Amino acid sequence: MRTHWWHSIRWRLALGSMLVALLATALLALIIVLSVAYFYGLDQRQQLTDLASGSARRIGSDMLAHQRTLAGASSDVLAPIVRGSQGQDSLVIVYAYLPRAATHLQPVYPALIRGRPTLATVLLASTDPDLKINYARVRAALTQGTHGQQTIADIGDGGPPGSARPFVVTPIFYGGDSQSGPVVGVLFVTSRYALEGTMPPLVATLSRSVLIASIAVALIAALAAILFSRTITRPLAKLTRATRQLASGHYDVRVETGARGELGELAHNFNEMAAQLQRDVEELRKQELWRRELIMNITHDLATPLTAIAGLGESLIDGVNRSREDYEATGRIIVRETLRLRRLVRDLHMMAKMEAGALQLQRKPVRLAVLVDEVLAVLAPEFERANVEPCNTIDYNLPPVQADPDMLTRVFSNLCDNALRHTPAGGMVVIDAVQQERCLIVAVTDTGSGIPPQALPRIFDRFYRADEARRGDTGGSGLGLAIVRAIVEAHGGKIWAENVPGAGARILFTLPLL
Repeated sequence: MRTHWWHSIRWRLALGSMLVALLATALLALIIVLSVAYFYGLDQRQQLTDLASGSARRIGSDMLAHQRTLAGASSDVLAPIVRGSQGQDSLVIVYAYLPRAATHLQPVYPALIRGRPTLATVLLASTDPDLKINYARVRAALTQGTHGQQTIADIGDGGPPGSARPFVVTPIFYGGDSQSGPVVGVLFVTSRYALEGTMPPLVATLSRSVLIASIAVALIAALAAILFSRTITRPLAKLTRATRQLASGHYDVRVETGARGELGELAHNFNEMAAQLQRDVEELRKQELWRRELIMNITHDLATPLTAIAGLGESLIDGVNRSREDYEATGRIIVRETLRLRRLVRDLHMMAKMEAGALQLQRKPVRLAVLVDEVLAVLAPEFERANVEPCNTIDYNLPPVQADPDMLTRVFSNLCDNALRHTPAGGMVVIDAVQQERCLIVAVTDTGSGIPPQALPRIFDRFYRADEARRGDTGGSGLGLAIVRAIVEAHGGKIWAENVPGAGARILFTLPLL
């Protein structure tokens, strides 16, 4: 399935981290700029207020002390201030208050240039929108100043974001204060940047610095977000490729990553899952091979006795056998093949019980020497026909084992039958047992040709049948030793096989003592 890059978790995580970093940086930069502008505005208001109040007081005092006009006193007081560092960025206008004149306020400082409108007259009469000045507010403040009230306000409503545009209007009392004399004028003070609607140099410089720093921080955050997302998505990409390979049937795929935490645990769990799945698939393949082998063996084992029984039955019906000896020989063959079929069906039934977990043991104390004698007594006719000598060398004084006697009988019957089928005439099958700590080690040894080395690891597998070790013509179904292993393990023991130098094969198993 093709995935677009914008659907990739790597880019989504990187872009999300970058967006969060950008928003946080922009918010921080905005807070810094607004905070600086706010405190700069407060400081500028305070400076303008101090400048206006101090200048108005000195102008009124100078008028009283030197008997000067408002224009003369304003020029003497304000000229040094305007030329100084405090007034370079400030605009100061003095209006004379003439209550009886048609125009109550007349600008007297700075000096008027005949025939030309000045800012002082513009503030009184103009409504030029280009200056972005609230003339009504300024005129109202000047009017309040004639009534002895000081006004601190913003000269306009527009301007750069974060810029302060304050102005101060304060009355000028004759003599310096309201106690000395009446209002003779009004002092208007504002900053050049407030009047022009521009940003002060300090705020502008700081804004540029913050902008440059924000861009640098955003780039660093973007790079860090990409690298950080890579550390997360790289193991996920490996897991994605591995799951794709696993889905295509490559069960040996593994994820190699140095990630820690949840991603490392996820990769570890994936590897364990893949390993378990590989084991399960291999087990299923083995089961399928065993199933095919079972069908082939069972088909052969069923076909051989059924064919013999059917052929002998037809001969009896056709009257081929004339003498009593012929009838007896035919009957013996039919019985033998029938027993062979019954043994095969019994093995299949036992295997089905073991597969279903329905194998239940009835444990009781059992002496192996006595049990083996009983088994050999039942198998004595078969040993005689094969000209093989059975030998029970188990010591009668060995302590008893806690086991199911019927199941143990089945174990020794299968082992003796298996050894008998692979022991040539004149050979021997020996059954022995020794005590080792809290268990008995039982051995069944024959004098046959032994087990091929490549077949040793599998002789106890279900349905396994090695041609060299277990020939099909001997009637073995490949289930006998598998049943033996299941019974031994159900008793808490273990079983294995080996070849005896100079002899044949030996099968050993352990049984726990009381």
